[in-house]
Amino acid sequence: MKKRGQMEAPIELFVAVIVLSLSLALAFSVMSRTDEGKCIAKLRTETDKLQAAMLDVAFASPPTSRTVLFEMTRCGNLAIDGLRFVYYSKSEWCELCQAHYGGCWQIVPIAKDQDGAYKIVSDAVSCVNIAGDIFLRSDDACDELSSNPCPPDEDDCKSGVPRGIWSGDPLSLTRWLTMGKSGTSTVYRITLTKSVTAGSQEVTTGTGSESGEIIVCARSAAAESES
Repeated sequence: MKKRGQMEAPIELFVAVIVLSLSLALAFSVMSRTDEGKCIAKLRTETDKLQAAMLDVAFASPPTSRTVLFEMTRCGNLAIDGLRFVYYSKSEWCELCQAHYGGCWQIVPIAKDQDGAYKIVSDAVSCVNIAGDIFLRSDDACDELSSNPCPPDEDDCKSGVPRGIWSGDPLSLTRWLTMGKSGTSTVYRITLTKSVTAGSQEVTTGTGSESGEIIVCARSAAAESES
């Protein structure tokens, strides 16, 4: 009987080690997902601040301006690599925005996956409740922003958005401005300024009247502090 007990002891120890290992792995996994969730919630706060600034500027008179600091952080396996200001002209692309049936403005953080493709961080997307006849323009004096879903200088990037939406019909009302990370900078100072545009938008508005315009300027906060 004593010999049998001695033989069973290593087996029981082995089983105990396996159970402990699995318990620790599960605990670390839960902690990781909790931390990632908190991080994405913080990112949503960042996009909501931009949404509030864009809303203020859209309804104000020129040259009203608002500045917001935005951090491109890492949330677990998601490294935020870019930010899109986008207007979708079709309701099927507005599922993240309730009660937007004819079109919607969104502020969209994007991250790269392991294959180098861009993906939307949907839990951190913020919808902007403004009209679709507002136009966006990049401030030439600031960091370059791209007029397609890919960050600047990445012409062949996998944007996660069907190419036909943004590079096909020149009369499409879908509009984009995308900023991407520059170097190791993670914090950016984004300034939105109200302006007006006339003439250039006649095709889409059907008139020659002035339309509201928001000029977007994005600069690395680190670069500004060094200058």
